[in-house]
Amino acid sequence: MPKRVNQLDLIAADIAVWIDSMADDIAAAMLGGASAPFAARLTEEQKLDFYTRQLFNPDGTPNQAGRNQEIARLGPQGFRTVYGAVLKAHPELKPAELPPEEQVPTPMPGEMPALAPPETAQL
Repeated sequence: MPKRVNQLDLIAADIAVWIDSMADDIAAAMLGGASAPFAARLTEEQKLDFYTRQLFNPDGTPNQAGRNQEIARLGPQGFRTVYGAVLKAHPELKPAELPPEEQVPTPMPGEMPALAPPETAQL
C-alpha cells in the first residue's frame, strides 16, 4: 500500500523553501554586489578629486589637516600610494625641487652625519 502524503507536510516544505530563498535574497540585497553595506561606489575620477581636496588646498598649497587625517586613516604606505596617484594625475601640484646648493644630503643608515668644520675665532 502506497504511503499517503499529508497536505500539511507539503505546505511546511514549501514555506521552508520560501524562507530559505527569501533569506538569501535579502542577504544579497544588503551586500549590494559584494561591497560593504552603505559603501559609496565611486569612479576613479571621483576618488582622485576627493583625495586631491584632502591633500591640497584650492590654491595648490598643502592641506596639512587633511594630510594628517589621511595618514592616520591610511597609514604611511597607503598615504604614499594615494599621494603618488594624486601627483600623477595633477603634476602641477608637485612640490618644486630645491636648487642643489640648498639640498641637505641625508646620511645613509648607520652613517654619522657630516659636521660643519668649526669656525676659527679671530683674536
